[in-house]
Amino acid sequence: MNLENISALVLAGGKGTRIGQSLPKVLNPVVGKPMIYYSLDTIRKIPIHDIFVVVGFRNLDVRGSIRDGDINYVYQNEQLGTGHALKISIPELPLECSEVMVLNGDDSAFYDVFTLREFVKNHCLSKAKLSVMTTKVKDPTGLGRILRSFGGKIQKILEENDAGVNEKKINEVNTGCYLFNIDWLRRSIGKLAKSNSGEYYITDLVSIASGQGVDVNSYKLKNANEWVSVNTQQQLKKANTEMLKRLKKEKRPTVFIFDIDNTLINTDAIKEHVSEKLVPEIFDGKLVNVFWEEYEKIRNKLGFVSIPDFGDSFAERVKVPEHAGSVRKMFYSLQFDRFVYNEVNELMDYIKEKGEIAIVAEGDLVYQPMKIKNLDFIKKIDEVFVFENKIANIEKIVSIYGGWRKIVVDDKASELEPFKKLDPSAITIHVRQGIYGNISSSGFAPDFEAKNISQVRKYIQQVL
Repeated sequence: MNLENISALVLAGGKGTRIGQSLPKVLNPVVGKPMIYYSLDTIRKIPIHDIFVVVGFRNLDVRGSIRDGDINYVYQNEQLGTGHALKISIPELPLECSEVMVLNGDDSAFYDVFTLREFVKNHCLSKAKLSVMTTKVKDPTGLGRILRSFGGKIQKILEENDAGVNEKKINEVNTGCYLFNIDWLRRSIGKLAKSNSGEYYITDLVSIASGQGVDVNSYKLKNANEWVSVNTQQQLKKANTEMLKRLKKEKRPTVFIFDIDNTLINTDAIKEHVSEKLVPEIFDGKLVNVFWEEYEKIRNKLGFVSIPDFGDSFAERVKVPEHAGSVRKMFYSLQFDRFVYNEVNELMDYIKEKGEIAIVAEGDLVYQPMKIKNLDFIKKIDEVFVFENKIANIEKIVSIYGGWRKIVVDDKASELEPFKKLDPSAITIHVRQGIYGNISSSGFAPDFEAKNISQVRKYIQQVL
């Protein structure tokens, strides 16, 4: 997914007459900020750098209120609909732009950054010419219905006034968020026809694509509460109430506490790599069993694996003193980023916006800090704690973060249990990875059992 070639276009030219104020629609305040502020802030965090805002009604006021140097503007002299706004914007997009995300400035304030990032990823993986974000709602009255074929493919978006009795029962609706392949869009935008109201609509591009035999990709918004349309004073009041709740939750100090081995890094894969490749190369291949016997002996003796002690023990057993240094060098020079679990980096990007991140690991005080320091995502980590006996020191971590909301992720249920005992409000996530992942802690039930990091991220997204 190359975000460098993706631009974003925010439609913000409308008057918003139904709200009943003289302000341009997107400047109506949501907790002290123009509603478009939240949309632009989220887009930046995806991150998409080439952001365009289509302005029209009182365009100088909109520009002055946004007042950000990284925003580009497209002026829509006549408000001839969303399709027209898109058409006049195409020539302004960068030459290297291959895809453009289009969304409305009056209903996108509540999107989560990970949702939009996942939408982009979904579009790119599908290699579609057009992707539409949809969602299911309890009451679809007044919204554009998604019409699908018997095979499940999107055929058109049907507005309320054009829908029949049965079509009005459809509760999958259009959110007004799209991704277009720019080459296809340039070829197709001229096919938009003027509606009876004298406007051109983006939604008609779905029918055009379907008529060309081009598949329309769909991405279903899982949390319908992220799509909040603001058209009336009542909806504006509700948006303020909901944003206030969100900001209060975000301002509460949150710390994400992660174990490292078999939680963020596939330690089993490291051992396999060492056993099958490095030990035979560096030492006599016949020493593989001896190597791991000494490894486990040190673990049993100390309660954790100390690489320096293990190196000395292995060298002494095989009576080759220089092997002590070879063991150290072998472990210290491993490319640890090769063994990071899938989606860990994406998870770190996501939670970094939500709170502090701490790693609490168990192991020797040389190898573990060095391993963590050499991970690419370390720049996103706020604190690293390494203990030779982790469980005995969990009370210190709970004390450090006092009244903070704690979200704890570990492959060992036995290390989650003391967190919960010391802070019953802590959210504990047991990720079932590695050799300890399927071992339960008697009488203790974590708040969530995850199979992988992807499920961890989705659960965190739900609870925040």
